[in-house]
Amino acid sequence: MNSQLDPRTPVITGVGQVTASYPAAEPAMLLAEALQVAAGSHVLGQLDSLDVVAIGTRPYTNPGSIAAAALGLTIPRLTYTTHGGQSPQILVNRAAWDIWCGRRSVVAIGGAESWRTRRLLRREGRGTGWTVQDSSDQPDEVVGSELSMASDIEAALGFGDPLDAYPMLESALRFESGRSLDDHARLVADLWAGFSEVAASNPHAVIREPVGASSLLSPDGGNRLISHPYRKLMVSNNDVDQAAALVMTSYGKALALGFSRDDLVFVHGFGEAVDCDSFTAREAFTTSNAITAAAADAMAMAAATMDDIDLIDIYSCFPSAVQVAARSLGLPLSRALTVTGGLTFAGGPWNNYVTHSIATMVERLREQPDSLGLVTANGGLLTKHAMGIYGARPPVRAITAPALRRLDTPRPVVAETHGPVSVVVATVRYQRDDVPSHGFVVAETATGERVLLRTEQQALLAELATSEPVGRKGTAAGTELVDLP
Repeated sequence: MNSQLDPRTPVITGVGQVTASYPAAEPAMLLAEALQVAAGSHVLGQLDSLDVVAIGTRPYTNPGSIAAAALGLTIPRLTYTTHGGQSPQILVNRAAWDIWCGRRSVVAIGGAESWRTRRLLRREGRGTGWTVQDSSDQPDEVVGSELSMASDIEAALGFGDPLDAYPMLESALRFESGRSLDDHARLVADLWAGFSEVAASNPHAVIREPVGASSLLSPDGGNRLISHPYRKLMVSNNDVDQAAALVMTSYGKALALGFSRDDLVFVHGFGEAVDCDSFTAREAFTTSNAITAAAADAMAMAAATMDDIDLIDIYSCFPSAVQVAARSLGLPLSRALTVTGGLTFAGGPWNNYVTHSIATMVERLREQPDSLGLVTANGGLLTKHAMGIYGARPPVRAITAPALRRLDTPRPVVAETHGPVSVVVATVRYQRDDVPSHGFVVAETATGERVLLRTEQQALLAELATSEPVGRKGTAAGTELVDLP
C-alpha cells in the first residue's frame, strides 16, 4: 500500500456487465441488475449519485429513478446524459474530479439497452409492458449538449446517418494509402477478424464465434451490403440487450468500505476534445486533431506516453473510426486495439458501449496490475472525443479539472454548385436487397469550397462502388453529382 497516496484520489471499486437473452427486461431494469453487480449490497446504500448514459430503446425522462426504485434505494442525485458515445468517459471524468474535490463521495455510472427485445416484440405484434415514465420525473442534471449529426445544409440532403459518414472516411483512408478497392477491403477484413477473435474470449460479447476475414467479405449468412465498402458484420451491432455499470469513490472511502488495495483501479488521466460539427467541413478525413489533443491531455495528466500504455480499447463503431484513431494516436493496426472485441462483436448498445469497455479494462488491469490501459470514446460522426487512462497501480500525479478543447478549423462550405468538382470522399448506401439506394460525395469546387452532393443515378452508384472515385473529377448540378467521367 502507498501510505503517501492522497485519500481523495478517485478509484473504481466495482464493475458490472449484463448481456441478456430474449426476452430481456426493460433497459432501466437491466441497468439495476448491472448496478447490483458493480456495487454489491454493501456499497449500494452508500451511493450519493447515479449518472445514467442516454438510453435509445425507451424514451425515459429519468431512468435512474426507475433503477433506484427497483433496488430499493433513495439516491440523492440523479443525472442523465444527452446522446453520444463519448458520454460514459465524460461521466467518469466529471465524477473523478468531483470525488477529488469532495463534492461527491460514491458515484455509480451506467447505461442499458434492450433494443433486440424491443425489435422482436414488435415483430411479433406484442407490446413491451415497460415503464411509462411521467414527464414530471426529471433528473437533477442533464449532462452534455444536444448531439447534432448534420448541419442544416447536410440535413436538407438527408445526410447525418453514421452509415453514410463512416464509410466515406473509409474511402479517404483507402485513397491515401494507394490501395486498390480489393486490397483495402482485405485490410479492413483482417482488422475486424482480429476484433472478433478478442470477442470470442469475452464472456459478455454478443458474438463469440470468431469470424474470419473471408467471411466478413462474403454475402453469406445475411452479411448484406450496408454502405460501401461495409457489409453488416463491419458496422456497429446495436441489436443487443446489454447493460454495464461502474462505481467510483475516493481511495480513502474505498478503504473505509472494506475494499483491499488489490480491488481498486485508479483514474490516471483523461482528456476531451471536439472536431468540426459539420462532416462536410472537416479539415481532414484520415486523422483527427481532436483525438490527438484529447490523448495528449490524458497522457500529460497521467505522466505517461503511448509507450507506457499496455492495453487499449479504441472506439470501434466502424473500421474507419479505428483507423483514424490509430493514425491520430500513432498506433499501428498490427497492435491489439480492443479489449472487448468492439461494437460489432462485443455489442454496440448505442451510447453505452464505453461503459462496457471501461468495465472490461478494469477487469484486465486487475489481472495485469503493472499495466496502464487507454480507453477512447467517440460521439457523433467522429466528432466528440474523450479519453481515459486507467491503472491498478496508483497514479503519480493528481488529476486536474476536465477541459474541453475544440481543434478542427472548418473548411468553407457551399450549399450547391454547378460545374466541375473533385471528389474528396464518397459512399453508396444499399437497400436490404443489395440494390443501391443513393450515394453521397463530399467534393471540392474549382474555387476550393467543400460541397455535399447526392446522387440516385444507378450508373453513377455503380461507378462509385466499383472503381476509386476519390480524386476524380466530376460534374455537379446544384446539390447533385451528375457525372463522373
